[in-house]
Amino acid sequence: ADPGSARMAALAPTLGAFARPAHAPRSCRRVSSSRVGRSASRVSPRAAGWFADPSADVPDAVSADAPLRVLVAGGGLGGLFAAICLRNAGADVVVLERTASYRPFGGPIQLASNGVSVIKAVSESLFTRVHEVSRPFWRTTSGIRDGLKGNWMFTFGAITELPDEKDLPFSICVDRSDLQEALLREINNGDDSERVVVEMDSAVVKYANRADGAGIDATLADGRVVTADVLVGADGIWSLVRAQMFGEPSGVKGAGSTASFTGYKLFSGLPLFKPYYYEDVGYSAFIGPDHYFVTCPDRAGRVQWYGFIKADAPNAVDVSDPRAFLEETLKGWAPEVLELIRATDPSEIQQRDLWDRFPSVGKSWADGHATLLGDSCHATMPNIGQGAGLAFEDGFELANVLKTVTNRSEIPAALRSFYRRRIARTAAVQGLGRMNSEAIKILTPLLPIRPLVEYFIGPFLPLVFRAQFGYCYSFCPQKMDARDARALAEEMRARHKKEAEEAWADAEARGVAVEGVENTHENPALEVIAN
Repeated sequence: ADPGSARMAALAPTLGAFARPAHAPRSCRRVSSSRVGRSASRVSPRAAGWFADPSADVPDAVSADAPLRVLVAGGGLGGLFAAICLRNAGADVVVLERTASYRPFGGPIQLASNGVSVIKAVSESLFTRVHEVSRPFWRTTSGIRDGLKGNWMFTFGAITELPDEKDLPFSICVDRSDLQEALLREINNGDDSERVVVEMDSAVVKYANRADGAGIDATLADGRVVTADVLVGADGIWSLVRAQMFGEPSGVKGAGSTASFTGYKLFSGLPLFKPYYYEDVGYSAFIGPDHYFVTCPDRAGRVQWYGFIKADAPNAVDVSDPRAFLEETLKGWAPEVLELIRATDPSEIQQRDLWDRFPSVGKSWADGHATLLGDSCHATMPNIGQGAGLAFEDGFELANVLKTVTNRSEIPAALRSFYRRRIARTAAVQGLGRMNSEAIKILTPLLPIRPLVEYFIGPFLPLVFRAQFGYCYSFCPQKMDARDARALAEEMRARHKKEAEEAWADAEARGVAVEGVENTHENPALEVIAN
């Protein structure tokens, strides 16, 4: 059995999910009073109580005895982190997650310095737990490489230079499932653990602000109606809460939605592999004619790769043999690209259209007692590495805004304030992500005259990258002494190397070849390691 699945299964019963007996019909305003795997006496009398009995009267004044009741639609990374922030601010929170159980999913994501700083500001225990399962960008290099030859073109030194100069936590690479598990454990631990309830297999399908101004009614997929003080739509790029708020088609994905197709179909894989750059490189973006290919070493000797393949239109039928398709599409590309594709089982290659959204400058995320966060309101291109970080910032800022509310009648104004605090920054980061994607489209046809491109553009790019990363890292609620940050990063590097070597040795003992091609390029990462 997959050890990740076992960990998630062991953790899930402690989350506060309400059991629904098979014989009990689902009815409006009804929910079981016990948690899966836990006695009823351990259910929070407030968090579970108001969720199970929406007819209960609450005073306008917010107090320790009558805290804010917050319903979070979506139990992904952004929703779980927001629940932690809101709990710390004194609210009682119920998170509704549409999937029946949490399972390991996805590969590594970049959590930039701003996102790591927010974690540190919210919880030192969570900060420690996340770093125990992460890889640091410290003493690595990242940048753009020639997709056909493999040579380095431009590097992003600011990723490690800026945090070191400004006493920020270093950016990290962490598996989505590991980060999710860390968030779930944080929710389940501590004296306030029962102020957050996570209900699985449940989703908000519509909402209505109450006519008397006393909160918001959320209708769930099973027909129940729950009354809360605040509804937070954290249900992703295809958010049902967003669809109603903005008058968009509900439940529609892809070409029929209001999302913007980026012009790429995304292929991804996560093979066990030993490339020469495993220890030295944060991530590499290989750019070539029409397409680009990103590699990012992960934990336990694996390498995550993403193939951004140009597509004329979305919603095309998935290719039946993605490995053969990619080998043919990227024929003649650098061996560093092709070896990763060949090392990946075709059945494990994921493929999907890539979408983002234009900034919601003209549409507020606040609708009475409802608001949005994360991808539901500002989905970004993955090349900016800010999706999770921005969602964490949202949760942090939302909690700070709601912490100042003394009466429930103040909530609509507070949520409008939250929108105003976030819109400029999130729109700017969304714009940077799309700008990076468009810049790659411009650069790829110029590869035949690469020396001229490097001559004219090369001197300016370090300044551009520094300004871009500087802005992204500017949201920093908690600093970290550079010496402490380096020491922590060195511990992580040693653990990362040990895990990888053990995984490769085990694979080789089983007769699985994992060794990649030799390095034939000047690698600026080696200078970083040496210094």
